[in-house]
Amino acid sequence: MRMLVIGGSGLIGRQLVPHLLAKGHDVVVLSRGNRRIEASGARHVLADRRDPAAVRKAAQGTFDALIDNVAYVPEDARSVLGALEGRIGHYVLTSTAFVYPALDAGEFGPSAPLREQDAPPASLATWGQDDSPHGRYVQGKRLLERSLYEDCLELGLPLTIIRPAPQIMGPYTEDGRFAWFWLRTADGGAIWLPMEARVHAGPCQVAYSGDVARILAAAAARPPKTYAVHNAAQPELWSYEEYLGLMAEIVGRRADVRYATRDALDRSSFAVEGVYRLPLPYRVALEVSSVADRLTFSWTPMRSWMAQTGDWVGRYYVGRQEPWYRLRSEEIAWPGF
Repeated sequence: MRMLVIGGSGLIGRQLVPHLLAKGHDVVVLSRGNRRIEASGARHVLADRRDPAAVRKAAQGTFDALIDNVAYVPEDARSVLGALEGRIGHYVLTSTAFVYPALDAGEFGPSAPLREQDAPPASLATWGQDDSPHGRYVQGKRLLERSLYEDCLELGLPLTIIRPAPQIMGPYTEDGRFAWFWLRTADGGAIWLPMEARVHAGPCQVAYSGDVARILAAAAARPPKTYAVHNAAQPELWSYEEYLGLMAEIVGRRADVRYATRDALDRSSFAVEGVYRLPLPYRVALEVSSVADRLTFSWTPMRSWMAQTGDWVGRYYVGRQEPWYRLRSEEIAWPGF
């Protein structure tokens, strides 16, 4: 198949493009050129997606599928649809599980697994506004899903939406969400969690970037008649201590998990600017059976992708002074309160 990928150099794209090439697809990656496309064999074309004339000129020919990893608001998709109308056979969008209205509510009590039908297109523009950066991101994605559904329906263009879990992890995860825990587990020192992490321990679920990439590729090869949506997350559910325990097994250590009040942690000498920040995953599960049933997909075992990601972390963070790890020696020596 001939594939057009927008967002081929980020966390998902770095694994998606090589996977598509390995499957024998002809891959064209469109970007503004801010990052180098590392995969050999893909053709890299430069254009700003918000400039239809530039996109039309850069992305020549027709494409069996467009995989869009970096659309955040309706205008992002509309500009591409306008530029490539009649030249795309299937639109595949990487969205987010944050579109579910029950996601935040699940943080405060037990919740049923979130299913794709819990956020149908017609509902996606009706929720409240939150003017924080995260709130604008979530509302943008909700409006994007709805408008893209309506536009593709009008154009007769098959649309598939993939909703990864809120935390996507894997090699190239440069935001520290995985490394925060991995480096602490690897050094063998105390790992401090807030007391509420003991009370509300799980179930937790994340998405592995390599599997999200493979799900996107599998979905692109199976266009629906009109519309399909799939959650993308690891099927394993776990508590925080189980998560750290698995990391410890992989590195050959014991996870020294300890608890303190949030107030005590925020007042500690190793808190950054008065806040002890740790990227705990959301305690909400996604129903992921549609990926297995409709795309005949099988997931990478958690132990396997954790080991791969940990190996990357061990190389990437050598000599780096991240704020959340710089005072690690004081954290290890802290007696707790």
